[in-house]
Order: sequence, then structure tokens, then C-alpha cells
Amino acid sequence: QVLYWTDDSKESMIGKIRVSGNVTTKNITGLKANTIYFASVRAYNTAGAGPSSPPVNVTTKKSPPSQPPANIAWKLTNSKLCLNWEHVKTMENESEVLGYKILYRQNRQSKTHILETNNTSAELLVPFEEDYLIEIRTVSDGGDGSSSEEIRIPKMS
Repeated sequence: QVLYWTDDSKESMIGKIRVSGNVTTKNITGLKANTIYFASVRAYNTAGAGPSSPPVNVTTKKSPPSQPPANIAWKLTNSKLCLNWEHVKTMENESEVLGYKILYRQNRQSKTHILETNNTSAELLVPFEEDYLIEIRTVSDGGDGSSSEEIRIPKMS
């Protein structure tokens, strides 16, 4: 049994997760970002729970950036699409931007392609038989951030 709590938790707010058999690892999900948690482990069986281990503390990562990339500009030449956008500035309680994901797909297709970059620009080589839909989002230790609004790139005529 894994017990976990925050420093300011009331006893009634302790989280408990049971694992069975010889399981020795457990991921705890649904925790608040940028928060100190304490956790301990104890054995249990039909007779009840044993003593708890000494608690360890862990700080969860900061949340991903809330602001999406802005001022996105694009230029299409032949089958090369050049994209540029402004660097996302993060708030103090957000994870630092490590890079960006460009998600792109043909308008009538469901398969999304992903290009990752550390820059605020990217070039895509894409055949333009139809419109393309593009979104850009930040990548951080805390996860992916908010997506830009979807941009429609019209097919070349």
C-alpha cells in the first residue's frame, strides 16, 4: 500500500493506492503541479496493514506553459513551407520551454505528422495536393503546452 500526502494535508486527505503481489513500483497520477508530496509504503494482508516506511518527499514538475506560440507567419515556396513564431515566455510557476512541436496534416486526412524543433522556425517539405492544417505547441518538462490556433495552409494552385 502506497500512502501519499502534501505537507499541509489533513489526515483525511491522505491518498492510498493498493498494489498486489510482488509489485514494487507504482506511478501516482492526478497530482498537482509544482507541489511537494510525501509518500511511504507499507505491507498489508488479510490481518491488516503493517508499519509504514519512513516518508520520502518528491516535488512534482511545474505545469507546462499556458500560453500558445503566437504571431505565427508562414511562406510557401514550391513544396517548402517556412514557419516562424515568437518564443513563448513562461510564468514563474510554469516549466521552461525546451522546444516546440509542429503538428501538421492534410485537410482530409486524420493522420497527423509531428516535427519537433528547439527553434522558433521550421521548414516542412510537403506535397500540396490539398490544404494543410498546422498547430504549434510548446514542449517542456511539465508536458506539452497549449496549441496555437489551427492554421490552414491553402493548396498550391
